[in-house]
Amino acid sequence: MTAPRWSRSGPAALALALAFGCALFHKEQGPPAATGPPPPLPVKKASEEVVVAAWAEPPRLPPAGGQVQILVRLQRRGGAPFEGVEVRLTAAGGALFSGGRVLVSDAGGQTRDRLTAHHTAFITLNAGGTVYRFKVPVGGREAPSR
Repeated sequence: MTAPRWSRSGPAALALALAFGCALFHKEQGPPAATGPPPPLPVKKASEEVVVAAWAEPPRLPPAGGQVQILVRLQRRGGAPFEGVEVRLTAAGGALFSGGRVLVSDAGGQTRDRLTAHHTAFITLNAGGTVYRFKVPVGGREAPSR
């Protein structure tokens, strides 16, 4: 008895070819891959560990998009401001005023940038070798002002 051989013609082969072709077509034509945070840009390593806090003010972009300030606070362990730390920011889904240039923290351990975006943006920053990521969403209800 001989083992059955697969035929490359006939209805089964046509169905397989169509299914395989449709799967390839669907994969190529599907929605674009989700945009994650961009990779961190290189900076000069800080002399010691950097504690990073970063946020947007206001915390959300306006519903139709617009601009927000990106604020970065750098501290040493124990809470003292960390002056002179190199910081670089990148944005997926928006543009930064700095254009990816190196910023340096001031005497208060702070630096800032400005984000312009029409959709939710993902910010990645490298502060003296410490990488920090966060999202700046679009729209939503703002907290009432006092």
